[in-house]
Amino acid sequence: MFHLLSAESYKLRKSKSFYICMIVTAVIIFLMYLMLATADRIRSGQLENGTGGIVITQSGDLMEAESSSIWDEIGVAGIVQQLFSGELLPCITAIFVSIFVVGEYVGGMMKNIVGKGNGRGEIFCARLIVTEAAVIFIYLAAIAAVLLFGGVFVGKEGFAVEHFWQDLAVYTGMQMLMGIGLTAVFVLIGESSRNYAAGISLGIGVASLSVFLFSGLDLLCRNSTFTPSAYWLVTRSAACPIQGVTAGYVIETFVVSAVWFVLAAGLGMWHFCRADIR
Repeated sequence: MFHLLSAESYKLRKSKSFYICMIVTAVIIFLMYLMLATADRIRSGQLENGTGGIVITQSGDLMEAESSSIWDEIGVAGIVQQLFSGELLPCITAIFVSIFVVGEYVGGMMKNIVGKGNGRGEIFCARLIVTEAAVIFIYLAAIAAVLLFGGVFVGKEGFAVEHFWQDLAVYTGMQMLMGIGLTAVFVLIGESSRNYAAGISLGIGVASLSVFLFSGLDLLCRNSTFTPSAYWLVTRSAACPIQGVTAGYVIETFVVSAVWFVLAAGLGMWHFCRADIR
C-alpha cells in the first residue's frame, strides 16, 4: 500500500493540472477583489461610473450609504463565503479529479500497475486518498489566496470582525468535509467513464446542473419538512453559514458527507474491481 501511495503522490507532484487548477482559482479570486475594489472606487467618486463595465445604481439605501466603503458590507469573510457558495470550486475540483483519475487509463499506465500484481482494492484506495489530499490542498490554496488578497485590497480592517479566525476555522473545516465527499463522487465519475471528455463533462454537470435539479426537488417537497438540497454536497456547501454554526449542524454535515463518501467510494471500488482494464 505504501509504495502505491508513494507512486500516486509522485504522479500528483508531476501533474500540471494540479498546479494549473490552483493558479486559476487564485486568479479568479484576484479578479473578484479587483472588481469589488473598482466598484468601491466608483461608489466613492474616484472613478467614473461604468469603468471596467461596472455600473453602480444609486437608489434608496445606496444613496444614503454612498460615502461608505463596499468593504464594510462584504469584507474578507464575505469573499470566503462567496468562494464556496457558487460552482467555481466544485467545477475546478471536477476538472482536476477527472484529469487525474482518467489519465492512468488513457496512457495505459493502469494496465501496467494492475499487471504487477497489486490488489485492485489497494490501487483504488491509494488513488482515492491522494486525490482527496490534492483537493484539500486546492481548497487551502483558495483560502490562502482570499486571505492574501484580502490583506492587499482590504487591509487589516477586513480581519477585525469579531471571532473572524474562529469562524473561518470552523467554516473551512465544514467545507473540507463536504469537499471530501464531493471528491469521492468525482472519482466515481472518472472511474466509471475512463474518458477525459465524458469525465470532465459529467463532473461539471454534477457540480453545476445538480443545483437546479435539487432546487426543483425542493419545490416538489415544499409542503413537507424534507428539503432534498440540504443533503446534496454542492447545495449544502453553498448554504453553509460562516457564523453561528451549531454543533447539530456540524454533526449533520459530517453524516451527510460520510454517507456520500462511503457510497461513492464503495461504488467506485466495486466498478474498478469488476470492470476490465483496456
